[in-house]
Amino acid sequence: MPSVGVFAAIFDEQGRILCVRQNYSPRKWTLPGGKMEARESPFEACLREVKEETGYRVEIDHLIGVYSTPYKDDVVISFACHIVGRDAWQPNNEIAEIGFFGRETLPRPMRQRTLVRIHDAFDGLTNVVRVFKRETARKVS
Repeated sequence: MPSVGVFAAIFDEQGRILCVRQNYSPRKWTLPGGKMEARESPFEACLREVKEETGYRVEIDHLIGVYSTPYKDDVVISFACHIVGRDAWQPNNEIAEIGFFGRETLPRPMRQRTLVRIHDAFDGLTNVVRVFKRETARKVS
């Protein structure tokens, strides 16, 4: 059974996207999100993951896309979200830092698959379905 992850594209007032840097190997940058838990909807998982990883409370605006990586047995659902509040947050064992970044100033390292999802969000795409092959797996330095 494939794992299902949910990730949020959250923009600030300046049009920058929120990214998080993982605090475990390989310490890459990504969008806030993670795996769905048992008996959890994709929507609930997205809201929970964003709050856990950033302290932001968000609402989901729309589906950006569904991204499949068959060789990893992995499916990712990407949502566009907007901020409705924020609770206290500090770096922890999962997330080392967070920040908003412009399209031309995205942090590195970052997986190519993540970069594709971010560009789809910047482009305002909806209802995208993409299948990643092994060659799209490398990190962008």
